[in-house]
Amino acid sequence: MEYQSLPSGHMTEVGELVGNGKKESLDETITTKPRKKRLLPMPAVHHVLIAFIVLIVVATTVSLAFVLRPKNDPRSRPNILVIIADDLGSNDVGYMGHGDIRTPYIDKLASSSILLERHYTQPMCSPSRAAMFTGRYPFRYGMGGSRAIYYGSKNGLNLSEKLLSEALNDQEKNYNTYLIGKWHLGFAHWEMTPTRRGFDYFYGTYGGSTTYFDHMSYEGPRSGRGYDLFEDRASSSGTGVNHTVVQDPSPGTFSELLFTEKAVQIIEESSPSAEGGEDERPFFMVVSYQNPHAPITPMEEDVQQNKHIANENRRKMAAMITSLDYGVGRLTSALEKTHQLNQTIIIFLSDNGGHLMMPNGLSFGSSNLPSRGAKCTLYEGGVKTPAFIRIPHFTSGQMNSSLKYDGLFHISDWFPTIMRLALLDPESLTGPDGKPLQLDGIDHSEVFRDLLVSEEARAEVKKPRDHVVLDIDPVFDQAAIIQGKYKLIVGRAAFLGFDQVYPLINEESVEKSDLVLNSSFYKTSPDMQTQMKRYSEVQEEYRDNTSRCRSLDCMSQQLALYDLSWDITESYNLSWRWVAETQQLYSLLRQYSNSTHYPVQPLYFEDINSEAKTEDNVWTPWLSNDSVV
Repeated sequence: MEYQSLPSGHMTEVGELVGNGKKESLDETITTKPRKKRLLPMPAVHHVLIAFIVLIVVATTVSLAFVLRPKNDPRSRPNILVIIADDLGSNDVGYMGHGDIRTPYIDKLASSSILLERHYTQPMCSPSRAAMFTGRYPFRYGMGGSRAIYYGSKNGLNLSEKLLSEALNDQEKNYNTYLIGKWHLGFAHWEMTPTRRGFDYFYGTYGGSTTYFDHMSYEGPRSGRGYDLFEDRASSSGTGVNHTVVQDPSPGTFSELLFTEKAVQIIEESSPSAEGGEDERPFFMVVSYQNPHAPITPMEEDVQQNKHIANENRRKMAAMITSLDYGVGRLTSALEKTHQLNQTIIIFLSDNGGHLMMPNGLSFGSSNLPSRGAKCTLYEGGVKTPAFIRIPHFTSGQMNSSLKYDGLFHISDWFPTIMRLALLDPESLTGPDGKPLQLDGIDHSEVFRDLLVSEEARAEVKKPRDHVVLDIDPVFDQAAIIQGKYKLIVGRAAFLGFDQVYPLINEESVEKSDLVLNSSFYKTSPDMQTQMKRYSEVQEEYRDNTSRCRSLDCMSQQLALYDLSWDITESYNLSWRWVAETQQLYSLLRQYSNSTHYPVQPLYFEDINSEAKTEDNVWTPWLSNDSVV
């Protein structure tokens, strides 16, 4: 085997991804931090045919053995790898975009996967993660709206909610569970942290926004900066945490490199052939990257890989995604080299839409073309995200091309779907209170199986989800629901000026239709003073517990109905014309609003006692047991 040495990067080899069983070298190469060498295998031509035959035989044998094992055999359950990108726009990946940002490794993985064309999330980070881990709409437990859990907040994901990581080990220790990267669901008390919520191991950041090179928090108007990079292990008793502040082994290491390296290590140690590998339980691992969330501070080597992009903001964003793409490639390569690729279900998704610009005009360079809106909005650009799933044991590891699923899918659906794919029953689960779980998520495992097993089954695939509630937030006057081709927005779809379509990038790099360019929403919302006044009022409402309305009746009755089958830019409000459809969706949304829990916190609401958290300038939990929400 020959190797091509790239200009800079990791010493770890990046193998070609297995799509149709053949090895293929990539025309384009990507680089990261100049610490170690990156190597791409370059197989000799006369070895390709032999490698192809051997790979087919091995993959088929492994996959059949995997499927035919009894359910009580831990080896019968697949490994599950969930890769979460942060603020990745629908037009920021190669397989979905117009091509200015190159993502060869993500694209290659997608080419042997089911592409979810209507994958919906919440409009912001914390609520989306909460929905995925709980299988429930966030507005049911106070995490709805376009608000995240910020540093210094004493609140977090309610402890009465059962998480997917806990459910996978509800009755028996079925899985070894790992979270690598971003948590962002609260850490004011140890009970809120990942290793007390079902994860055996955590390596990453408690909060949602840290700098990439020195791992310091930077958000929040009152809190000082603090270090946020930890390694936690759950105690054998399940009541304690072995907590370590991570000392960067090479100061200034980009977070993607750290997270990828740790995830690859876990994959290698999970291999049946690994030394000391007596534990036959599969792994459930969530690799939750920061990329390409702000601050947009890419490695210079990745910027150089995207010098074909003229606009500086877009070029920097592309560099952040180049790093993400390389991380995905290394994870997949590690699975392949340890002969676990065809025993591992891989899920890739973004937690919300791309972040285009701040109300002050600061551009992030992301793109949600051709959709309207961005992160923090209920428009398609904020809540419809890239996502796919690769399920090799349904196809013996062989897929010649990707398949598309155009049914509705909400991020909460991953909970029951993963449970079923893990040969576990989500309907038998109970919450911490002992009552049966009331999931909003809908199992799609049979849909995926039917899509993969045969063309006959594919033609008769049933779409189990009838509608998606995108959010209900009476405080910020935001609610939306989708049923079939219709989408109803109640109140405002965007808050604090986030009603944008595209980033401010040059006309040559992105094609824009005349319909979009001439539309009234192709600009940032002008009434910033009005919205900021409303923001101040909201803060006071949180301090006044006497009147907290939770229903649609509290909201403005501004209605907008869009037909998404043709109006993908959400330009034409049809509520005046399709009155019956508007009333039907409003009535359905009202039913859900009756179970809306008042939000646990407003934007940037911080506990003044959290200032004590910065012992040695390091973030740690600061609340006592009786202060847990």
